[in-house]
Amino acid sequence: MVIKRALFLLLLILLIMPALQAKFHWLEEAPLAGAYTMAPHPELTPNALVAGEYQPQLEKYLEDRVGFRTWLIRMRDQLSLSLLGVARSTDLLVGRDNVLFQPLPVNAYLGKNFLGEEEIRYRVRRMRIVQQELTKRGIPFLFVMAPNKARYQPEDLPAYLRHVKRGPTNYDIFIREMQANKINLLDLSRLFALWKDTTRYPLFPRGGTHWSGYGVALVADTLFARVEQVGGFDLVNFRREGPVKVTSDSVQGTDNDLSGPMNLMFPYQHYKMAYPRVIFDSLQAGQQRPNLLISGDSFVWGFMHFDPYLQTLFTPESRFWGVDETVFIYDTHFTRTGEDLNQGDFRQQIEPRQFIMMLVTEHNLIYGRFIDRLYELYHPLTEADNSKIKVIEQQLMSQPGYSDSLWARANRENRGFEEVLQGEARTIYDHTER
Repeated sequence: MVIKRALFLLLLILLIMPALQAKFHWLEEAPLAGAYTMAPHPELTPNALVAGEYQPQLEKYLEDRVGFRTWLIRMRDQLSLSLLGVARSTDLLVGRDNVLFQPLPVNAYLGKNFLGEEEIRYRVRRMRIVQQELTKRGIPFLFVMAPNKARYQPEDLPAYLRHVKRGPTNYDIFIREMQANKINLLDLSRLFALWKDTTRYPLFPRGGTHWSGYGVALVADTLFARVEQVGGFDLVNFRREGPVKVTSDSVQGTDNDLSGPMNLMFPYQHYKMAYPRVIFDSLQAGQQRPNLLISGDSFVWGFMHFDPYLQTLFTPESRFWGVDETVFIYDTHFTRTGEDLNQGDFRQQIEPRQFIMMLVTEHNLIYGRFIDRLYELYHPLTEADNSKIKVIEQQLMSQPGYSDSLWARANRENRGFEEVLQGEARTIYDHTER
């Protein structure tokens, strides 16, 4: 009887303690990392009750505030990683020795997002024409291929992916075609592969998807020397000086961008990461700080977060356009300008620049909007072009069942039928006649 009472009392305490913790916050709970928003308290109204909206909103509100919830989530995530080698996030793959990867770069390395050789040749031909048009206007162009962690260290991928048969990849064909078309190209993926067996410190972090702070410091010498060569500039001098800070406890910048949001009970075990001290000289006579436009992905931030390369070497008017066409200034705070590239004079966004660079890693090669916009700037559609596109629209609509497939696509993409039809005809015309 005593044991039963003790068990009942223990169960009662276990049931009551989360409610008491939620009410009085006796013990401090560290907030969860990552993209997480607490549900607000719902407003009690007759309409919300009748519609059945208030009850689930209240349930979510209370669930987010249950006592010890963050501790239980951390315990669950730690057990999943330690016992099963699985991360709770759907955007995370756990490889050998708990090396973390993102699915998109892995899929790109495996060739799962391959665009096809014909499509890639089409895109590179457009890039060559854009480079020529920019050169005519005195604006040098450089394409920079950032490395892919999955390509750099495939031996650390999850076991079930190490022996997957790889198909052709966008990286291989883009590099081949850009070289054949004489695109100004800097392949840092290849450079990382050459450095892999000789580098003293990791070029990729264990718990991150981007190049490490040490990798950025090594790459910076090569990248900005190439900018000087292609652009005919003499940039501000910089150098690595003094002892390198080495740590596995206080990693910096993006070196824990995957491990940080995992919400583990115990600290994630990082590689020993290195952070050189970079010194920038003042601007000397004959040197320039060009107006640089970069169209790229998140690998660009390494040149702002670890050390202020972009902030120091280029003018304040310089900009970073993300692959989603979000516009940022060069700083460490992801500061958006609020500009809308679909409004205003696109030519005025381009032609004051003194250098244009594309910098992406291979899973973002599928995004071609930047080159398309530049191509359209210098080769806009004519009346003759529009007439030919109308003919293609009519040919498409004459095909049996084609209208039904377009309606299905329009509904699936939440777009208008005419918009989808025009887009399809335009794509066919661009690929065959422009």
